[in-house]
Amino acid sequence: MPHLKMQAKDALTGALSPRKALDLSEEGLTHTIVDLALPAVVENLLVTMVFLADTLLIGWLGDPAALAAVSLGGLLIFVLNSFFTALSLGIIPLVARAWGAQDYRRAERVGGQAISLSLLVALGAVALAWPLTEPYFVLMGAEAEVVRLGTVYLHWILTTSVLGLPILALNGVMRAAGDTRTPMWITGIMNVWNVIAAYALIFGPGPVPALGLAGAGMATASARFLGGLLCLGVLLGGRSAIRVPWREVFAWDGRLVRTMVRLSLPAAGEQLIQRVGSLIFMRVVSALGTVSLAAHQVAVQVESISFMPGLGLGVASATLVGQALGAGKVDIAEKGARRTLRLALQIMTALGLVFALFGRALVTVFGATPEVLDLAGLAVRISALEQPSLAVLMVLAGATRGAGDTRTPMWVSAAGVLFFRVPVVYLFAITFGWGLAGVWLGTALDWAARAALMAWSFRRGRWKAIRL
Repeated sequence: MPHLKMQAKDALTGALSPRKALDLSEEGLTHTIVDLALPAVVENLLVTMVFLADTLLIGWLGDPAALAAVSLGGLLIFVLNSFFTALSLGIIPLVARAWGAQDYRRAERVGGQAISLSLLVALGAVALAWPLTEPYFVLMGAEAEVVRLGTVYLHWILTTSVLGLPILALNGVMRAAGDTRTPMWITGIMNVWNVIAAYALIFGPGPVPALGLAGAGMATASARFLGGLLCLGVLLGGRSAIRVPWREVFAWDGRLVRTMVRLSLPAAGEQLIQRVGSLIFMRVVSALGTVSLAAHQVAVQVESISFMPGLGLGVASATLVGQALGAGKVDIAEKGARRTLRLALQIMTALGLVFALFGRALVTVFGATPEVLDLAGLAVRISALEQPSLAVLMVLAGATRGAGDTRTPMWVSAAGVLFFRVPVVYLFAITFGWGLAGVWLGTALDWAARAALMAWSFRRGRWKAIRL
């Protein structure tokens, strides 16, 4: 009888796609994990590839000022995006719990409030960032031409950021309902459009005018606008697992919004801690000289490949745990997180072995000087030590956030930055004189400490009793 009532309710609300919770049976867990993780991995790879493509296209201009402007401008966009990453982490447990409990009306209500809140925050972010763009470049010590180019570039991107910034939060709504494929396709469409438009507007083939860096800004702005429209169209049109009725967007629910903000604030704090820690960390690396800095950047590009499976499995863990808790299946939530962790450890340990054996060969594609490549290869080999720790951290942090505990990852990040990332890296690299090797050894120790803290917290099991 309850099943028939649910079917009738679906028909009355006009759902265009089936509402379906994840397969949370013990025998179906592995399939569920892979089904959730693979699209998220592909999505992360697409984001990485389009960033590299944009950098390559702008590099073809042969203008160092343009590259510097994009580098500094991208940093500000990255900071703005981090707030919406935090917002998505406050949305995911609410949607996932409701979806797992088959309370689809509540999931739709959360989705509607997520749309409203993310659009309002984006409007405020654009209004704040627009007049501060030029002062930002000046504060960063940019030369006059970099300030001019960077301001034009960022202003183009900000013109569509009211729709572009919320993409992260809206994708979070879909992922929490178990749909990781749609965000992947939206990202793919955005990226293909971005690369084609950037090439055309930067270099001006045929009748198209060559606009240089301004063209790159226009292309990125148009891609973000397209992505935002697609996200809204999918959610409001019922083309994802979750369909958000228009009425839920305009029916402001102050209590629900406060819960979202409460869950998002620790995640925002975590993002802030990470950014500050990264700035201090990079200051230590810069003190080692240009060769070490160049080698570090090359090694980071190679190492970032290993993040993709960890990030994808972290998304799978968050969605699975949230829906399992919503369905009242605490044992499945824990088993799912542990099984996801085993898979992550297997994949990332294998990548670690590749880094350890072929580190020098992997960096040669960047074509730098032998001195830079030797140092970068050493750093990549050391990064093999990080892989098991990163697997533990990414998956268990995802599981914890999916349960609604966004504070524990924040405190773990704070402990890592304060007690390991900054002081240990400085000790190894500067005090002991180990140079770039000390930087990467200190980083490996930092990840190991964070992973140990996260594993200890997960084993305590307080995440199982969280009530949202």
